Amino acid sequence: MINKVERLVSIGKYRNYNAVGQVNFKKLTLIYGDNGGGKTTLTSVFRSLTTNNPEIIKSRISTNHTTAQAAQITQIATPQNVFYTFGSGGWSAQLPDIEIFDIHFVNDNIYSGFDFSDDHRKQLHQFVVGAQGVAIQNQIEQNKNAKTASKQKQATIEAQLIKQVGNNLTSDLITSFLAIPTTQATNIDQLVTAAEAALANASANAIIQTLQPLSNLVRITTGIDFTSLIADLQATSQTIQNTALESLFSQHCQDLSDNTLIEPENWLQKGFAYVESKQAANEPNISCPFCKQSIDSNSDILNAYASKFNADFNALIQRLQTHLLSLQNFNLEAAIQALNNINQTNTERITSWATHLPNTVQSPVFNIIANEVDLRTEFQNLIASVQQKIQNPTAAVATTTVTTFQNSGQTINCNIDSYNQNVLTYNAAITVFRFSIQTVATAQLQVDRLKRIKKRFETPIDTLCNQLTTERQTLRGLETKYTQLSQQQQAAATAFFNTYQTQINHYLGNVFKTHFRIENVVHVAPRGRATQSQIGYKLTIDGKDISFVPNQPFNAKECLSEGDKSTIALAFFLSKLDVDPNKQDKILIFDDPLSSLDTNRRTYTIGIIKSLFSQLKQVVVLSHNEFFLHEVGKDIGINQKCTLRITENFVAKASKIEVCDLDELVKIDYFKHIERLEAFRTSPDINLKDSVLGWLRNVLEAHLRFKFYKEIRSMTGQQTFGRLISFLNAFPATFRDNTNRDDIISKLNLINGVSWKSHHGDPNPDYTTLGMNPNTITVSELDNLIQDTLNLIEMRL
Repeated sequence: MINKVERLVSIGKYRNYNAVGQVNFKKLTLIYGDNGGGKTTLTSVFRSLTTNNPEIIKSRISTNHTTAQAAQITQIATPQNVFYTFGSGGWSAQLPDIEIFDIHFVNDNIYSGFDFSDDHRKQLHQFVVGAQGVAIQNQIEQNKNAKTASKQKQATIEAQLIKQVGNNLTSDLITSFLAIPTTQATNIDQLVTAAEAALANASANAIIQTLQPLSNLVRITTGIDFTSLIADLQATSQTIQNTALESLFSQHCQDLSDNTLIEPENWLQKGFAYVESKQAANEPNISCPFCKQSIDSNSDILNAYASKFNADFNALIQRLQTHLLSLQNFNLEAAIQALNNINQTNTERITSWATHLPNTVQSPVFNIIANEVDLRTEFQNLIASVQQKIQNPTAAVATTTVTTFQNSGQTINCNIDSYNQNVLTYNAAITVFRFSIQTVATAQLQVDRLKRIKKRFETPIDTLCNQLTTERQTLRGLETKYTQLSQQQQAAATAFFNTYQTQINHYLGNVFKTHFRIENVVHVAPRGRATQSQIGYKLTIDGKDISFVPNQPFNAKECLSEGDKSTIALAFFLSKLDVDPNKQDKILIFDDPLSSLDTNRRTYTIGIIKSLFSQLKQVVVLSHNEFFLHEVGKDIGINQKCTLRITENFVAKASKIEVCDLDELVKIDYFKHIERLEAFRTSPDINLKDSVLGWLRNVLEAHLRFKFYKEIRSMTGQQTFGRLISFLNAFPATFRDNTNRDDIISKLNLINGVSWKSHHGDPNPDYTTLGMNPNTITVSELDNLIQDTLNLIEMRL
């Protein structure tokens, strides 16, 4: 149990405090102090002591301090008290089992402003679990630290691997790098070479896309009708004659046949041969060999024959001219040049493609014209044959020149077709190749991957890989152990938190009479890199969930007042005490627990603290509300409680702890002023006349308000002492000595008039008419006024 705060130096407003007098703590210690006087600082000293955290005190170093911080607190113990001393090195020892409820507990564990964060839940978990969960939590933290160390070691090895292997090895690829089988290193040099070639193509893709495919050769089209030409070269006068006769016979044979002459063709041929023979012999008179009739040379049939012969001959001449024109129009040199030009273009394109296409792609071979000189000769010979025929149309000309050139042309076109087929195959290979070109990034990835495979089995790299594999196995073992520890913690916490939830709702519902409830109170194990567990819970109002997310319906900001939040925080705190198995060993410190609480909840809190008094080792309550402290201390024996006060020297800006009489502090002015009036009668001092007149006025005014509270309900305007007297006289109010009503009113008016100056400043009454002047009043007159006042409140009013 805390015995005394012996010393506080350079801590907040405790600039150089040393305990003086009976400022020892007892089982119930009530400490009164104004806001800003040092209550929170004193609570922070206790928090620093119980958590052994010197930074809490260091952060509260006094302004303009000249002395090093120091503190000393004594604890009642057997066989002798224990001294806890604070200096530059912190506390000499830690005092455990102090539980503190103050604004810092609320801000750290429950909420800050309107924020109910994960950090609050973590701190609350640590507070609730307390010593019960320390052992397993320490193991979990040790496990976490070991895992962190293992991960750091792995990170170091990985960094070495990344640096030494290079080729864009990253942390994400480390696992697959470790797992590379030795079989993948077979022929790795050849694979790297191929991949680098693919990368070169990818890098040159922009240029490759500009390269043109090969062009097809155009088949040679002479425009020459070789069949007709051959026939025309072979034509003679006989063939022309036969053609004419065939045409003529075809017309007359039909007539003879229609008139029942059998085999008219034989008749015509024999007759025409006979006539022709006679004409050739220049015989003057020629007759038909069958009917002996005279045949005129101008006969229709002979004229028809002559006309037909001439027409066919002329047609032959015309066709020969056409053949010659076709030959002359065909530009053999242009055709040869066109083939050579395309060959030249394709040769240049093949040269460009050769650096990119695979070696398996065969380029087409240009072997179209066996001998251009011979071809030109053949063509000239053909032209000569036609010209010869034109010169002597009726004589047949050899057709060898035609068939020779025709065959050459056909051979050339076959070669063109074959060449074009090879071009088609080559261009198809170009298309496939273009589609097979990877992006630079993809090709680079493949090169890097193969080079990493090559590096994987080099001795230094292999050693690092084995070290990393071993460390990963160690980490897996730690993770397995962590899972087991978390399960143990979860099992222990689940049962504990179920009880905790029940207690919280007991306080919220049964004690503080709120509509709030806590649900789903659970242990939440640390996740990721976190090492600290947190408490999970859901807050409801009338069964509806309250959201901790701003701007959501039914969010904490809209649903919870400051009083509600303070009540919830107090319920969390008290519930932890209730479920703590070491409750009887606890020292409880309350620093202003009434923040934002209404009258009912203040009353409930007083009852709770009085109940805890008998269950705990010690209870210390600090507050700026003297009436609250007085109520807490009621019915507690003087041997078990002490009342202290933190007072501030405003000149020195320094605070100290001293003894305080709470009973005197909580007396209302009515009773204080009566006691002072009675004290004046036994020890009069004319220098107190203004104070005495003010006390008289205040006592009577308060008495009238209390005594006649029903009557003055209907009073309008300001309820000053003078107006109260006038109102009660006119009402009229019934006094206990109502028969002497006028005397009562007269005495009241006298005291009102004579006390006006002391109460309101400049006097308005006519002191001559009043019969008493406060400026010249005597001690005897004051005593008479006191007696009249006491008589009025005790007997007459």
